Amino acid sequence: SFSMSLFFLILTLLLAISLSSSEVVELTSKTFGAVNKEGDWLLKFYAPWCGHCKRLEPTYNEVSERLKDSKTRVGKIDGSSERSLAAIFSITGFPSLFYVAPDGQTVYKYKGSRTAEALVGYVQDGYKSDEALSFWSGPFGIVGQCKWFLLWLGSFMFTLHEYLDKTLGMGPVPAGIFCVVGGMFVTA
Repeated sequence: SFSMSLFFLILTLLLAISLSSSEVVELTSKTFGAVNKEGDWLLKFYAPWCGHCKRLEPTYNEVSERLKDSKTRVGKIDGSSERSLAAIFSITGFPSLFYVAPDGQTVYKYKGSRTAEALVGYVQDGYKSDEALSFWSGPFGIVGQCKWFLLWLGSFMFTLHEYLDKTLGMGPVPAGIFCVVGGMFVTA
């Protein structure tokens, strides 16, 4: 019967979703504030087109499963679209892995083996034998925050210019002049 077929279809879909679910949190510039407010995090910067990232994905999901009962949160950031976050972490290649300690400020760049055992061991105790990134140049330090602000300001000015030009019909030159003059007042 149709209702029985529908029941088994729904049951199969729910089972597939539950088996493929992962505790990995997709972070964006809008949700990134949780990182230094919610305990320790293992972070992976990736790009959707990166072959190494695709090969690491099952291992990273396994790490997330192993850590789901711990205080460590597991997150991933698309560094190719979240450029401001990639900039404050000084990402030069994908995948890049970082551990944010429970204080929410101390950051370690992971350089070890890309196995589930090694990653879990690192966040449980292994990071303690590594040197943390410098606070001044790290993502939550002064330089990292300045990078973030300048990238945010540039993005804001671009969006404002598009709005003034396209939506309000101001034209590209007057919109540009408005942005430059407004930018001088904001940064003064």
